[in-house]
Amino acid sequence: MIYLLIKQSIKNYVSWKNSFDQFQEYRKVGGELSCEIYQANGKQNEHIILSQWKNEESALEFLQSQSFEMIKELGEEEPVAIHFLPPKAV
Repeated sequence: MIYLLIKQSIKNYVSWKNSFDQFQEYRKVGGELSCEIYQANGKQNEHIILSQWKNEESALEFLQSQSFEMIKELGEEEPVAIHFLPPKAV
């Protein structure tokens, strides 16, 4: 098990969320176990997506998919920050 943390500035949250939700079944079949979306404190358009995956391979496969590219395109111009986190805190 591994966590995937994605930080993204989002132009229009409603449009982004609709697209993100359309790929929920694809993410689940691909190995996503859970997903939570947070709004950064004091930054209305900045969001953090924390998802739990079966393993790093399935998370990487999602990150390389056309689905992720489509979701990413709904964000701002700045690059998306992506981090893998271990299943247990240090």
